[in-house]
Amino acid sequence: MADTNYEMLIEMRDSIIAYLEEEKGINEDALKAYEPAVIQDSDSEMRLIREKEAIKLRDRVLELKRHIAVIKRMFPNNK
Repeated sequence: MADTNYEMLIEMRDSIIAYLEEEKGINEDALKAYEPAVIQDSDSEMRLIREKEAIKLRDRVLELKRHIAVIKRMFPNNK
């Protein structure tokens, strides 16, 4: 019974990690639009806004990576 419950936890873990990896990919793709070579607005205020958005996206990606790492450690494949 315990093995079955742990297997269910592993399946849930894998499902959550897959979702978080997908979200991370979406944010990484969005971040490509804010790379320094792409941010070439002549208006300094607009450039500043875009740079702030890039910082927010990078922060989201790092946060998702942390969540993924924690979840993997909570329920390792081996008991």
